[in-house]
Amino acid sequence: MRTRSVIRGLKNSQRVRVIVNGVGFVTTVEGMTRMTFTEQRVAAWNALEHIAREKITGFAYTSTFYNDRMERTSVDVQVDLI
Repeated sequence: MRTRSVIRGLKNSQRVRVIVNGVGFVTTVEGMTRMTFTEQRVAAWNALEHIAREKITGFAYTSTFYNDRMERTSVDVQVDLI
């Protein structure tokens, strides 16, 4: 049975390098969905969607989130296709 694509335009087995707040690791598109912290996972997911939409090989940006106490949190993320 075929598994549905996580990010349209990218294969689930596509290897990516992710750097989040200065900590880098190599994973796959599907492996990115198992990241522990929600803010970091969402930031990486958005970067991968941007890569697929614009057909580029890398993207970096700062994502800003607000928690339940309306405290601002920033996440620096860089994602590159390998």
